[in-house]
Order: sequence, then structure tokens, then C-alpha cells
Amino acid sequence: MLRELSRAECDLVLERHRVGRLGIRDAEGVYLVPICYAFDGLHLYGHAASGRKVSLMRRWPHVAFEVDEVEDESRWRSVLVRGRFEELSDDAEQARARLRLVRAFDGNPQHVTAGHGHRVALADAILFRIRIEDVSGRAEGFPDSPSMI
Repeated sequence: MLRELSRAECDLVLERHRVGRLGIRDAEGVYLVPICYAFDGLHLYGHAASGRKVSLMRRWPHVAFEVDEVEDESRWRSVLVRGRFEELSDDAEQARARLRLVRAFDGNPQHVTAGHGHRVALADAILFRIRIEDVSGRAEGFPDSPSMI
């Protein structure tokens, strides 16, 4: 049975995962790309190499982000975030973002990578956050029970 997830359930899904898909407006339509992220309850933090993704977000800062949990075709959860890209340029904000990302990946900066088809060190990446404006989620095959989350 399909059901809506509560905000608390959506937050738990976002907290459990480290990779999601970022949707960005593009002149031809939508650019969709996986990214590593950290979630603090208000923002999604990410990083990227300089390139198409960053230039599109700078031009069209309204983005979407999606995470799935799929056990099989009849047991899944999906969370959709709509928000606004904010590039982090302040040194202190960048340091906090790097720390959040490293902590999200068990303290190992080698596990945090950026770049589609190439890698860039976290220290050299463009750091950003997505200010969450709206969150929604759906699930099938999971009852409305905190013990199942």
C-alpha cells in the first residue's frame, strides 16, 4: 500500500544515506547526476569539481534532490527534496562543510569524492549546500511504524 512519509521519516531516510541524485535545470531540460552528501536537518551539503553541475547551479539555483531505499519492487521508500543551491565561499563555512562531509563518511576524507567521471580532493572542491525548502516522501510495503524506519 502506497503512503506518504512524514517529515520525520523523510529526515531519517536522508540521514541514513550518503549518495543521492541531484536534478538541475539545463537549457535542454534537466541534468541529473549522483552526488555524495551530508544532511544536517536543514541543509544538504555537497561538493563538486568545477564544471557543468556547478555552472548550471550557479545559473539556476533551484534544484531537486532524491534518495531511494529499495528492498524490492514492492518494498521501497523515496524522498524528494526541493531547495536552493548556495555556494559556500566563507572560509569558516567551508571548513564546517568539509567537517560535516568527512564525519558523514566515517571520518575518512578518501571516501568523499567529487566529480562525474573524475575525482577531486575535498580540499580542492567547490563546496555548497542545498537549503531545503520542501521535503516529501512516499513508501510502499512499509507500515507507518517508527520501528520499521
